[in-house]
Amino acid sequence: MSKNIATIISVVTGFIILWLLIDRKGQKLKILELETEIEEHKSLNRMIKQRLKELITNNQDIDTEIASELTRIAALIEIKQDAKAILSLVKIIETLLHKLYGSDDRLKSIAIKNERSRPAFMDYLELALDDKAITKEDYHLITVAKIVRDEEAHQLNVEKEKGKILSSFISGIGIVLALCRMVKTKFKTS
Repeated sequence: MSKNIATIISVVTGFIILWLLIDRKGQKLKILELETEIEEHKSLNRMIKQRLKELITNNQDIDTEIASELTRIAALIEIKQDAKAILSLVKIIETLLHKLYGSDDRLKSIAIKNERSRPAFMDYLELALDDKAITKEDYHLITVAKIVRDEEAHQLNVEKEKGKILSSFISGIGIVLALCRMVKTKFKTS
């Protein structure tokens, strides 16, 4: 009887040791994945912050209000708040589109066509696309950024794929620059 108990205890101990070894290997893989993700995040941060810095410092078309908001975006990226940074970037784009197209009669037509009583962000984007103020690719990338913005505004702990975040940032920064130039030109001639 004691021989059976010793065998059972040995088998159970063996399974526990095997399970611990497998679990440890899984933990090592997770640590490796986390280290890789952290390094990718650092690269993402450096690249986006560099683009934002260039946009703020080397451009006369950016007004101080937008430059200030871009600085806040860089700070959000620094503390790994990418979704909140996207929210702010989309807010800048939306503000610029309002300045550019807020009084445009075509905007109401687009809103009605899209079955809305008032123009929404997507209507402004559609008008900008129609006017070739943004490219079709930019339109789609900013649509992704808008989805991130909406999720960030209505959900907790929003996590998105780094590639989508990066492409949305790069496209968004280019759109901000183009729209700032258009707004500046519009109000210079007005």
